[in-house]
Amino acid sequence: MSVETMEPRAWLVRGSKNYGFDQWMLDSGFTAVDFREVGDLSAAKDLPAMRALLAPVMPDKSEKAIGNYAAQLNAFANRMAIGDIVVLPLKSLGRLAFGVVTGEYRYLSGTGVLNHVRTVDWRRPDVTRAAINQDLLYSLGAFSTVVQISRNDAAYRLGRVLGGAETDPGARPGVALTLPKAEDDVVDTDEAIASDGQDIIRYSRDRILTRIKEQFAGHALQDLVAEVLRAEGMTCKVPPKGADGGIDIIAGSGVLGISAPTIIVQVKSQSSRVGSEALDQLGGVVGQHQADHGLLVTLGGLTPQAQAKVDAQRLRVAVWDAEELVDRLLKHYEVMPDLIKETIPLRRAWVIDESASA
Repeated sequence: MSVETMEPRAWLVRGSKNYGFDQWMLDSGFTAVDFREVGDLSAAKDLPAMRALLAPVMPDKSEKAIGNYAAQLNAFANRMAIGDIVVLPLKSLGRLAFGVVTGEYRYLSGTGVLNHVRTVDWRRPDVTRAAINQDLLYSLGAFSTVVQISRNDAAYRLGRVLGGAETDPGARPGVALTLPKAEDDVVDTDEAIASDGQDIIRYSRDRILTRIKEQFAGHALQDLVAEVLRAEGMTCKVPPKGADGGIDIIAGSGVLGISAPTIIVQVKSQSSRVGSEALDQLGGVVGQHQADHGLLVTLGGLTPQAQAKVDAQRLRVAVWDAEELVDRLLKHYEVMPDLIKETIPLRRAWVIDESASA
């Protein structure tokens, strides 16, 4: 823990490029790194020792690259403390898992596992990216395998989310919004991004999501959702604001919008998760109006109880979370109205796939 604050530090640990290991880490109670070419790190107790351990097994790497990897592995094996916060990006889901480190470094032998591990109590494995403010989302997009997240009161903020806060509270009053100077054996956010790069695709999606949260707050989000549904071939009616009776959008097929399938849409723009009561309300409205389906659009995602209810009635009620909304917006962006394009100005660009080449 930090001597200055006595608070746990916060770490991003990406695990492996093979996203199949994400669920393995959650199920096994591990945070882990995929340096399978490197053996047991237990004997390397500091940065110089870690450099000496890595150099023989990375003959094709530059001295700078070896130093960067050594800093990451030294942070993972030696500097990360029991009680520290660890965040695992779940790329396949577009979510974040939050946990607390509970054990010292261990080496697991064998295949089909990540060999370098520490035990973790994964307390919140389903935090939506919409719950985190943009500055920390940028930090959580670093390509380095192990990064200490310390900018802008990050440890406090991520600790609050770990403890159950629905949204990132932002920095505390009086805390300077600057990046503390990194020690020479700590890979910190800016250093990590400069060395290994930023996940540009993830960063771009997070920026789009932030723009949606800022520019389509409250009832305005239903207008964006309606345009996406229109691009998918639906005819939509948006009831007057304040008198919707639990209906934000009525969508249907055909010119009149009354042909099957008919859909009752509720839109929740808040970053906090939506509970089962919203699903119960939507289900009641769908039945009352004899619609075919219900669609709940929620930037903050669902509580576990609500998700279980959706899974049990998936043919009746569908859910779009923030990731799904961004996917559909990008799919239909070319046919979006000019006002949408002006509010969310995007352009296509080819980028190096750092996840494949890093």
